[in-house]
Amino acid sequence: MTTYNHAYTLGVAVAGSEYEDADDCLWNEPMLVIKALLLRIAELTTNHHEMMEALEGFDTFEEK
Repeated sequence: MTTYNHAYTLGVAVAGSEYEDADDCLWNEPMLVIKALLLRIAELTTNHHEMMEALEGFDTFEEK
């Protein structure tokens, strides 16, 4: 049976950052970003419609 590998981007908002620049937030406040990601994932596990809005596929390849 043929199987496929899909890559997605995930939309997530990080509130409460002390930095204007998003890269600075990633670099200096990693736990704030991780907390936002975990909350987003928890939200998506209970809301299929929201999952369809939050994820965007950008690559697919056939697995060997």
